[in-house]
Amino acid sequence: MVVKTRNLILVNHVGGQSRQDLEEIAAKVTALAPEVDVHIAAHDVAVAESGLPEEIWTRPSLTVSFRWPVKFRPKRGLSYAGRPIYKLKQLQIFQKAGLDVPLTIAYEFGRPLARGFWGDHVVMKPTTPDTASRGRFTYLLRTETVGPLAPKLFPPHHPARKGPVLVQRFIDTGEYATSYRVLTLFGEPVMCVRSRANEKRAPLDAPDDALLRSQVAANAQDRATNELAAPPDILAYGRRVARAMPGIPLQGIDIIREAGTGRLYVLENNSGGNTWHFSSDMAEEGRKVISRETRIAQFGAWDVAARVLAERTLRDAR
Repeated sequence: MVVKTRNLILVNHVGGQSRQDLEEIAAKVTALAPEVDVHIAAHDVAVAESGLPEEIWTRPSLTVSFRWPVKFRPKRGLSYAGRPIYKLKQLQIFQKAGLDVPLTIAYEFGRPLARGFWGDHVVMKPTTPDTASRGRFTYLLRTETVGPLAPKLFPPHHPARKGPVLVQRFIDTGEYATSYRVLTLFGEPVMCVRSRANEKRAPLDAPDDALLRSQVAANAQDRATNELAAPPDILAYGRRVARAMPGIPLQGIDIIREAGTGRLYVLENNSGGNTWHFSSDMAEEGRKVISRETRIAQFGAWDVAARVLAERTLRDAR
């Protein structure tokens, strides 16, 4: 009989990931490391009501939550949990880690931008959750037009003005905007998706109104094609990005490649954890194109997840 010496507690967020996913991964963890006792707890239930056996708290424990748990707080041990981190803060962390990021500021409305510093074109995009998702309200502008156009694109009553609006140096990914989402668990890729715009970007010498209508965000909802992809340099860069924030277990890392130079830039890591698109509510439509099973099979996601979770538990349980 195998003696259980450590606990791994996986926190389930309804809508963020299915319990079935965690149960299947837990079974693989047990097969790899029989000494690890794996439990699944709901994020919105306190420990006392969770149904977890009281005796487990006599053992070293590790808790992993892809998103920030509402009520569940383990009685002992180290916890890893996702949490939202402001985009500019993320970029500062990445830059400090030696990663390439596009020059970015929180825009001060009415402020002109110097073309000699920013280049010919910039991208404006919001940061508030209800406006920033899937490329909404993301615009390509000539640098010298930002001052007069920004208040028209984002008037004072616009929902995007509830938070900072960012200006970012334009990184040209080609005629069809393209980006990569590398989903990592403790730094190891478990899925990688390439998003490519369905519409050709307007020529950079096009009139202002054509630039504004141009699709510059590769992940624009219903205007992009998603497919599994695994370029080795993209995956390697994703691992580097994940290491910059080792306390965030699940990271949906957005990476772009500059056309012509091939230089890679990281845009964000979606640290809040709403990126488990094997089963998330957000990706329900996307799974009609790329099924759950196909996503899992890309890298053997459940095997990768079980391995890194077993390793972390054996190393970090307290």
